[in-house]
Amino acid sequence: MSYIKWKSTYSIGIKVIDDQHKKLIEILNDLFEAHKLGTRKELITSALEKHTDYLLYHFKTEEDILRENNCPGLEEHIEEHNIFRSQISNFLSDTKKGNLLLSIKTIDYLKDWTINHILGTDKEYGEYLLEIELGKIF
Repeated sequence: MSYIKWKSTYSIGIKVIDDQHKKLIEILNDLFEAHKLGTRKELITSALEKHTDYLLYHFKTEEDILRENNCPGLEEHIEEHNIFRSQISNFLSDTKKGNLLLSIKTIDYLKDWTINHILGTDKEYGEYLLEIELGKIF
């Protein structure tokens, strides 16, 4: 059973971003499974690194699309990403130092942030980009 299942309500209507969001959810499910199975610290750290690497790739893609389309709220969106980048960097650093055993609380935080971000600001810019695509915004 998956920790998080993709729901159509998560879709923002931009294929490249929706595909990346699906991949992020898949990686979070892998992270949850590693934790649930009591996998060795090295494998949990590796799963968290994979999540971090893909998240940074996704943020860059998203920010590039927002810049290219002069999306309103770009700076605020980037700031949300930066705050999360910092938090996940702290998780990763603490895990590598052995100060953080990846708890379900940490995984829940990652899940909640991801879903809330998708349903919040990502949905907003998705609507804006779809309006551009439909020619409603010039």
